[in-house]
Amino acid sequence: MSGGSTGEDPVAAKDRTHWRGLALKALALSGAAVLVVAGADAIWGGGETAIAAVNLPPASFGSGNFGEELASADRRMSLANERVEIAGPQWLPLEALARAQLARFKLTADPAELAAATSSIKLASTMAPEGAGPLLSSAEIAMAGHDLDGAQASLDALETAVVPPSRTERATAAALRGDIAFYRGDMAAAQAAYQRADDIEPTSGTAVRRALLHRSQGQFDEAIRLLVEASRRDSLRTPRGMASYALQIGMVESARGNFAAAAERFREADRLFPGHWLTHLYIAEAQGVAGKFDEAIATQERIAEAMGDPQAMDAAASLYLAQGDEASARQLTIRSARIWRERAEMMPMAYIAHAFENELAFGDPERALALALENLSHRPYGDAHILVAEAMLETNRPAEARAHLMEAEAQGWRSAPLYARLSDAEKLLGNEAAADEAAQKARELNPHIFDPVMGRLWFGHG
Repeated sequence: MSGGSTGEDPVAAKDRTHWRGLALKALALSGAAVLVVAGADAIWGGGETAIAAVNLPPASFGSGNFGEELASADRRMSLANERVEIAGPQWLPLEALARAQLARFKLTADPAELAAATSSIKLASTMAPEGAGPLLSSAEIAMAGHDLDGAQASLDALETAVVPPSRTERATAAALRGDIAFYRGDMAAAQAAYQRADDIEPTSGTAVRRALLHRSQGQFDEAIRLLVEASRRDSLRTPRGMASYALQIGMVESARGNFAAAAERFREADRLFPGHWLTHLYIAEAQGVAGKFDEAIATQERIAEAMGDPQAMDAAASLYLAQGDEASARQLTIRSARIWRERAEMMPMAYIAHAFENELAFGDPERALALALENLSHRPYGDAHILVAEAMLETNRPAEARAHLMEAEAQGWRSAPLYARLSDAEKLLGNEAAADEAAQKARELNPHIFDPVMGRLWFGHG
């Protein structure tokens, strides 16, 4: 990890504290662009579009809540471990174990599970004969750890495998190539790869990927349409799966400032699949936006304790700071900073961006810049350029910040945070007309982007 700890109090300097880690302190520089909103009702309001009101299909079978799903994942893990012990050094049982570990990681976000899945799949690969082995699983696990080169190598090997992949496997491989292109900043190649995947076999996963692509391009209605399409393509339609679509629609609504619509989608996700800690984090964020600080912080601190999740700690800290309670924020950020450092040191590609957010929000902007640049070296896509620009604005490098933001825009990225930061950079450079133009683009994507309420968003900022 770039930039070690100096022992400095993460929130000792009041003028460097932030209401949220991904970057909105620089909004204060755009005084002329700030929109004055009268009252919480105006902030919370925000109209739903007709497409957002489309209902998802009903859930069918599967675990009905998070507790049941976790118990099922534990049983699957236990069975996979037992098969490995019985079978001895064989790659197929090890691949099954790796997939069970990956599935549990996706449920709990426990980095130990991702590390274990990575270790298991690497061991399985060494045991497989040439031209065979867990190639697709290797690519999927590499992507979970943000290892683009590793994923590409596995997909390349899959094309010359002794046993040709099935149609479903070929569709998954094409979609994964789209993911690699997306995170390398080539949106056109990503779209083409997703289209190839759909041509092979239309799946819910590809529709979700295309939704993310459109959301990143500021095409929010199309992103929601594709998420609804994903739910209709889903042949299993488990409660967890349906809840995931609702949650992601809520994220899109939050990104464009429709906070009431977002909150309703988050509540819908919890009704469909009760008890999922991730859903509760988004519900808590919506409560914070609505000014219900005590309820939001209570949920975030409960999740922080139950799951050991540093994101929950950071989100709660941001709300404490919004109320001026630096002492309570400091207690949380000391803990979260330590956890992020440990995770980034263990699996840098997977956690460097999270460590950056924490560092920029509560620590040293120069260390944050080093982390942002390291993250960019691994995944040079639009969002990574925006993170670098955030840190550069914090360290008085507006011209360099502007260059990174323009690169993100050139890639096809369109988001309110991008244009808000571009407005800040242009203003610092004395380009008033360009600053106003960028601010207008930001408002078109999210009318609330310059409102103080944006400082309460840790996850759904856009």
